[in-house]
Amino acid sequence: MSGASSDSAKEPNDQIEPVNASDGSAVASPLDFSGSLLGFSENSAGSAQPMDEPSPELALETADLSDALCAEIAPISFGDRVFLFESEAEAWRYAIETMRRHHRIVGRPKRRRLIVCAGASDGAGGLPPGLEDDSEVTLLQTDDAGVLATAIDNRTAGILIAPVRTKAGFEVVPGGLLARLRETADEYGLILAFDESFCGLGRSGMLWAHEWTGVTPDVMVVLHRHGNAPPLAALIATQKLARGAPGRPPLVDRAALLTGRALVDGLATPGFLERVQNRSWRLEDRLAELFYKRRGAFTALGGIGLMQCLECPGEAEPMRAMLAERGLLTRAMGSFLGLFPRLTVEESEIDAAVSIIDEVCAVS
Repeated sequence: MSGASSDSAKEPNDQIEPVNASDGSAVASPLDFSGSLLGFSENSAGSAQPMDEPSPELALETADLSDALCAEIAPISFGDRVFLFESEAEAWRYAIETMRRHHRIVGRPKRRRLIVCAGASDGAGGLPPGLEDDSEVTLLQTDDAGVLATAIDNRTAGILIAPVRTKAGFEVVPGGLLARLRETADEYGLILAFDESFCGLGRSGMLWAHEWTGVTPDVMVVLHRHGNAPPLAALIATQKLARGAPGRPPLVDRAALLTGRALVDGLATPGFLERVQNRSWRLEDRLAELFYKRRGAFTALGGIGLMQCLECPGEAEPMRAMLAERGLLTRAMGSFLGLFPRLTVEESEIDAAVSIIDEVCAVS
C-alpha cells in the first residue's frame, strides 16, 4: 500500500475530539466517505450553478451540450478527443474497439489482445465492466516485468492499468511502474490505457491521478456520478488513437451532461483543486492522529489526496458495518478501510468522521 506506515514511536498525545460545524451545530449524518459521489452541493466552494435552477445550458440542444462538455474536458487533459457514454461498460467496450481499429488502420490487424495489469490483490476484483466477456482480454494479477514481457506477443494491442487500484484492495501504483509500462508500450507499438474511473476528476488532489507521476496514457476512462442523475463516463484519447474510433456514440442523458458540466466547471474554478489538497492534508493529519492513538486497531495507513485508507488486521467489512451504524459510510476493500469523501468535504465533516472511527475503536 503506497505511503503505508506502522511506526508507533511518534504517538501524538492530543485527544481526537469531534468538531462542530462553524455555526456550532453538530455535523449532519450520515457522512458519506464511501466514494460514491464526487458531487458538488449548492453552497460548496467551487460549485457550479445548482441544477434545480434555470441555467443558460437549458437552452442548448443535447448534442450541443455534449459537444461543449467534450470541448471543456479535452484542453484540461492529455487528450485531443473526448467521447461520452451512459456507463463505464459502454466506454470500455468503445475503447477496446477503438484500439483494435487503430491497429487495423496501421496494418496490424492481428493486434486485438488487451492486457489488464491489475496487481496481486486488485486482480481479485476482476476486469473493468464491459470487458468481462471479451475472450481477448487478459487479466494479469502481478506487476512482475518478466511476466508482462512474456504475456506480450504479436496479437497484443494494448496495456491497461489503474493509477490507483481500489477494487479488492488499495494501492497507489508507483510512478516507476507506470513509466515502465509507457516505455514498454512505446517499444512494442502498443496502446497504454489508464483506468481513472474512480481516481480521476480531482479525487487525487490533482485533476488526473496520473499527473502526479508525469506519465501520460494514450486513452483513459473516467466516471462521474451525481445523486439521482444518470452516470456519465468519458473516454479521452489522443488524436492518433481516435482515428480508429467506430463513429460517434449515442447521445447520453441530458441530466448526466448537465451534472458533468457542473463538475468540470467546478474543477476549473480558480483555487478549487488547492482547496481539495488542503482538505486532503487535513484528512491525512487526522487519520495519522487516529492511527497512532488506536495503533492496535490498524496496521498501516496511506493514500493520496481525498483517497485515504486504514489497513485492518483482518477484513475491513466488520469495521465498515459498525461505522455505517453510527452514520459514517466508508468503503471496505479486503483488509483496507477506505475514506473517500466528496471533493467539497468540509473540515468539520473530516473531523466528525475521524471521531466516529475513534469511538468505534474504543468500544470494539
